[in-house]
Amino acid sequence: MRRTLDGLGLHRSASHDRPHLKTYAVIDFETTGLSPASDRIIEVAVAIVRDGEVVDTFSQLMDPGYAIPGFITALTGITTAMVRGQPRPEAVMPRLRAVLADLTCIAHNAAFDRRFFVAEMACAGQGHERRFLCSLMLARRLLPEAPDHKLSTLMRHLGFTGRHRLRSHRALDDVLMTCALARHLLELIRDRLDGQEVGEKLLARVLATPRRQLDAVLEACRAAPRDAVTRG
Repeated sequence: MRRTLDGLGLHRSASHDRPHLKTYAVIDFETTGLSPASDRIIEVAVAIVRDGEVVDTFSQLMDPGYAIPGFITALTGITTAMVRGQPRPEAVMPRLRAVLADLTCIAHNAAFDRRFFVAEMACAGQGHERRFLCSLMLARRLLPEAPDHKLSTLMRHLGFTGRHRLRSHRALDDVLMTCALARHLLELIRDRLDGQEVGEKLLARVLATPRRQLDAVLEACRAAPRDAVTRG
């Protein structure tokens, strides 16, 4: 079933055209701590986005094999009892790889999610490379006026409201908020390019560009032939 971001409870008063990055995955992990060398994933969520709409979602709690630390329960609401009897991370990762297919992933603070993705895929014997794009880093470049670039702060800053209560630090709710943020950021870039398509290589270029140089880079892309912009 096709579900728009509005249908998932996130909407803004102003309407915008859909971005041209056709299909991508938005992903989020909740974990027992900060280090993939010693911590494990306890929840994953993915939304598949096509033409700006969420067309599928996947979420799963996982049992790390030991008690959830108290500070993680305080942060996420995930308790040891909730994960008891759930599959181990290494059992879920092959399913996750199938859900993601060959799609590029977008995550908020993607470096964190990518480290755990790589570690848990290797643990499951599913090691492979995958491109991750970071909505936090994009927001720092495109929304420098925001009070900070935490996901919840950006939602308030951009005026997103929800008919349903979304909880920060639960994987699916964070994914749905990141979907809304990513769509907005892609629209901002598209507007700066006079409606030209936004491709993955261009996003990677934006991410690699210091904020003070971004205006010049986007202006050069806007003035370039359209096929050159969509290629890179």
